[in-house]
Amino acid sequence: MIELKNITKKYGERTVLNNVSFKVEKGEVLGFLGPNGAGKTTTMRIITGYISPSSGDVIVNGHDIKKEPVKVKGVIGYLPELAPAYPEMTVLGYLRFMAGVKGLTGTAVASAVEHAIKQTNIDRVKHRIIGNLSRGYRQRVGIAQSLLSDPPILILDEPTVGLDPEQIIEIRNLIRELGKDHTIILSTHILPEVAVICNRVIVINDGRLLTGGDYNMLSGNFYKEKSYRLITAGADDRVVDLLKSVSGIKDVQRQGNGFEIMTDSGFKNPEVITDAIFKAGYGIKEFSSETASLEDVYIRLLSRDRGGVQ
Repeated sequence: MIELKNITKKYGERTVLNNVSFKVEKGEVLGFLGPNGAGKTTTMRIITGYISPSSGDVIVNGHDIKKEPVKVKGVIGYLPELAPAYPEMTVLGYLRFMAGVKGLTGTAVASAVEHAIKQTNIDRVKHRIIGNLSRGYRQRVGIAQSLLSDPPILILDEPTVGLDPEQIIEIRNLIRELGKDHTIILSTHILPEVAVICNRVIVINDGRLLTGGDYNMLSGNFYKEKSYRLITAGADDRVVDLLKSVSGIKDVQRQGNGFEIMTDSGFKNPEVITDAIFKAGYGIKEFSSETASLEDVYIRLLSRDRGGVQ
């Protein structure tokens, strides 16, 4: 539904995006993840036609952004990082105005505005002045305007930035609900945002795409070694030396009342760990494999890209 082909963006001698390519399929909620200044907002602006790439192509719903910009903009609802609004207008007046800007006329305006208000749950503030609303409600109003033309695609750039914890949860729940009926690209540098909303993630840093996939694929690519959690009955430091003597174990660390065991990529038989413990006369209270979190994968990706230790 969305395809970027070798997108590069330069401002003078500075390269902001460097040969970025990826696809977003219909019905996906894609997390576009990266640190501040990575190039996320520039990418969003190129997809929506707000700015042009220096080179490369963007195809949205079968339309080339260079050749058919109006058609592309017609299928996208866009929420910039700072929700656009006229603070002196009421919510209802602003949404009616924006419906007209988007080409709606007659009864279609009232219908679209009513539906957007319902979707974003802002009925109780629709007669209030936008400038007097909380940041959370202003974000909801921004999302409402992006929904007015009932676009199949939503581009949301840092939709929870600056919100308090309660507002963040509300906006996340709203986006999750919208994901049932829309293809969404969610740009953020906040890891929990991606973990609770998105079904796929791509990571960008310094204008370059590092990787993409679902969490299991990313974890498999960057954590080929296995990690295990072990709690023994009568644990002591001798268990560390015992475990380190087992073939395939790279490292063992005490963690609270248990041990974290790291194995190499060829380790496939965790029973040798439990056998060694039992033979040494220890009991086992807990033994489980550990899965790398999104945060683990993200930190390792950035560390590798910056030349750090993997």
